[in-house]
Amino acid sequence: MTRRCAAAALLLAVAASAALLVCSSAPGVPAVYVFGDSLVDVGNNAFLSPPAPRAAFPCGLDLPPGGRSTGGRFTNGYNLADIVAQRMGFNMSPPAYLSLTPQTSLNLLRGQVGANYASGGSGILNITGNGTITLQEQVQLFVNTKASMIDSGKLGNDMANRLLSRSLFLVSTGGNDFAAFTEGRVTIAEAPAYIASMVSTYIKHIKALYKLGARRLGILDVLPVGCVPSTRTWSSDGVCDAPANSLARGFNTLLRAEMANAAAAAMPDLIYSIASIYNIFYDMINNPQLDGLEEVASACCGGGRLNAEDDCSARSNLCADRDRYVFWDKVHGTQAAYKRAVAAMFDGVGAGRYTEPISFEQLVGNQVLLMQGPMVDLELQSVE
Repeated sequence: MTRRCAAAALLLAVAASAALLVCSSAPGVPAVYVFGDSLVDVGNNAFLSPPAPRAAFPCGLDLPPGGRSTGGRFTNGYNLADIVAQRMGFNMSPPAYLSLTPQTSLNLLRGQVGANYASGGSGILNITGNGTITLQEQVQLFVNTKASMIDSGKLGNDMANRLLSRSLFLVSTGGNDFAAFTEGRVTIAEAPAYIASMVSTYIKHIKALYKLGARRLGILDVLPVGCVPSTRTWSSDGVCDAPANSLARGFNTLLRAEMANAAAAAMPDLIYSIASIYNIFYDMINNPQLDGLEEVASACCGGGRLNAEDDCSARSNLCADRDRYVFWDKVHGTQAAYKRAVAAMFDGVGAGRYTEPISFEQLVGNQVLLMQGPMVDLELQSVE
């Protein structure tokens, strides 16, 4: 499939999704458990001390009003985790784990709704993300969660395992680990060994989740890091950085191969889908008009060249029409881009290019009922 044809297929998925409301008598899975970085963090970093990055206003600018927090998400509205939960039929995005109290953790202990353990700035490797919750620590938090489900008496071990086996485990990580190249900690010559270490560590943590009961796994691969606005500022003409994109593709390719090998050898009951966030964003960037987008190089919120030399803050230059932009800030997509990405992940357009070996819709067993109507708003956990 050519990139233009794939982008056209993505447009069809987005157009179809615009006329669909995710609606069901019950969500398609009992719970969603989210791990990873700022593409899916819904507020854990709001509870961390500096130097962990925080999503300050105007992040969250386009979230629904009415007593709902605008903090915690590194975009202008919903992020990928929110929209996946929305597509699954949940009326509340799985809350940030660090936001939970004894009163608000009852659903989690019952194996319902789930929780979000992701931390903006974190990576696969423990050396990535100063002050963040590493992926290893996120998995350990889930170890504690499962133990609490059983120890609290809300669930027996067998029931906990049954609920977890039907739940969706969503992981988005790896992009921040590539900072090792720009910071000079890893040379290009060392790239193969470094990327191999990333992938082997990633697989180790996935195996740990499998041992804990995960059987339905959604993985988001790494963005075209050479095309994010901050990377474009490296060149005089603001084009994508080919070497950076090559590194990301190398990681994504190896991840697929090693994931297939590991599933066959050690995780026989695992059903998984790898969504190519790389290809989805690459096609949006190269054929924006097909997706109703216009600005693919500059950030909506920031400052300096391409609006991407300064972090997004209350003092930033802010674009007027966020729905025209692929990127919200230096590295994160807009809500508009994320909605298009999730549509492609679920609808199976560009099969083999956007998802493999199956789509997210197939991953959850086609249990989500789609009906005509506007997109439903999620209730958001406060992260004040």
